[in-house]
Amino acid sequence: MTRLLIASSANGRLKAVRRLARRGSPELCLAEGERAVRAAVGGGATIRELYVAPELVTRSELVEAAERRGADVVEIPAAVFSTLAGGRPDGLLAVVERPRTPLAALAPGAEPLVAVAVAIERPGNLGTIVRTACAVGAHALVVADPRTDLFHRDVVRGSVGAVFRLPCATASTSEALAWLRELGIRVVATAPSAPTPYWGVEYTGAVAVVLGGERHGLPAAWLDAADERVAIPMPGPVDSLNVAVAAGVVLCAAASSRLGGA
Repeated sequence: MTRLLIASSANGRLKAVRRLARRGSPELCLAEGERAVRAAVGGGATIRELYVAPELVTRSELVEAAERRGADVVEIPAAVFSTLAGGRPDGLLAVVERPRTPLAALAPGAEPLVAVAVAIERPGNLGTIVRTACAVGAHALVVADPRTDLFHRDVVRGSVGAVFRLPCATASTSEALAWLRELGIRVVATAPSAPTPYWGVEYTGAVAVVLGGERHGLPAAWLDAADERVAIPMPGPVDSLNVAVAAGVVLCAAASSRLGGA
């Protein structure tokens, strides 16, 4: 297969990539860097275009794998690649068809661990929650009442591509609660005022760990519907944690509980 070569940063295709990075799209998203591209390929996402700076790429098998699956591979010089990639470019950037995220498509199994992120506003926080949920072995993530695009550039970056590997859905609070109840999934809601520490409940069986947004936490609908409410005790002189940090604390405890840990 012949690869397209582009030498100018003013090329129309490259302008389209930069526009996608700025504005987003309902059909497409970006995977930047080897780890994110590998996650997209491994997660079965459709790669439309793969932009490659050969001087920066140390291993070519990922490029070849994407090419075999139908991606248009475009080679560009490193200096031109730097106009597409933020941070430290490593020579790979993919234009990916956005996976669909209907709640009905999730099939988390008989006794799943589900993470629920409600009204998260900052893409970096949501990306870190996705990454953490995937790392601890959660079976699914539900983004309820989304305030930021699940496939925003910074969500994909923050998740390091895990958003392509972890089954994810978006829904309203009412839809998410109905789905959890239909599947018999117990709801553990996190709230600073909860009387029970996060280590004081069992996370075995079918359970959802629910985390609220940065400014207002969980809305009353979630707190009222919760089977249990838990807090992260903070004896130090602060009254809250970043939601992504809180997700790491509680989800890791949930995973440990499910594995029989302390």
